[in-house]
This record gives sequence, C-alpha cells and structure tokens, in this order.
Amino acid sequence: MENDDSRLLSGGDVMEWKWKRAKMKQEDELLWKPIRLDQKGKSYSWGGGKRVGEILRDEAYKCAFCNGSGEKPRGAKCSACRGTGEVRLKPPVVMCAYCKGGGEEHPRANVTCTACRGKGFISVKEPVERCPHCRGTGADPHSKLSCIVCRGAGVVTAEE
Repeated sequence: MENDDSRLLSGGDVMEWKWKRAKMKQEDELLWKPIRLDQKGKSYSWGGGKRVGEILRDEAYKCAFCNGSGEKPRGAKCSACRGTGEVRLKPPVVMCAYCKGGGEEHPRANVTCTACRGKGFISVKEPVERCPHCRGTGADPHSKLSCIVCRGAGVVTAEE
C-alpha cells in the first residue's frame, strides 16, 4: 500500500515522494519512511541505509553533521564530534527522525539539529513504540519545531 505525492519545487521542477512502510525489528509496529525519488524514479536513502525507528546496537557512528570528516565548516573542528569524525552513544539508539539522520536542522544550513545535536542518532530506552504525537516524524505537527513528546526521536518508551 503505497501513496504517491508530488511536490512543486522552485524553478518548476517536480519532486516525487513515495511513502514506504518500514518495519521495526523489536516490535511489529509499522513506521512510515519517506523515500526520495529523482525524475527517473530511482530512490535515494537517508542515513546510510538505516531506517527511522530502527533499533541500533552499535556504540560508535560516523558523525552526521560533518559526514565523518571532523571539520565543519572546512578548516574548523566539527561541533558535533569535536573533530574526531565519530560520535559515541550509549545503545540502544535510533536514527534521529527530526533531521532524518543528517545532523542539520535544515539541509545545507550548517546549523546542528536541535534534537540530536548534530550526531544523527539519539539514545532511547527499550521497549519503544512510535510517538503518538508526531506519528514518528520527529516534528511537532503544529509547528516546525521538534516534537515535544519524543524530543525528535520519533519513538517513545512503551508502557508495559
């Protein structure tokens, strides 16, 4: 069950978006993940193949803000990883739903994401479920800020 949605960009170009269901490993709850398509229908993925809402168990990840280079802007230390190119988080973690794991507030803005502080990932407590307020997007549905319930993670700790 896929929905198609076309958006008009500046200059008259049309960008297609497809919403694809992504399944969480621990829970059988479904989250919706945007897949960006180019004009020929080929898809791009955000976060290096990792999905929003997917539980990850590693401790070290490539810095999303500087893309692992340790410099942003060029010649200066990255504020997210302090110049190492790598961020360490206590597992379990999920990819930041607010910035889609990119580490920037808005693409190409050079401002760190307020939810993950530029790391691209957020530590969580298990078990998790999709945030009921933002529906897993990480953004407050009534404003352009990060969700106040899940703090931009897109998931909340489930009640047992």
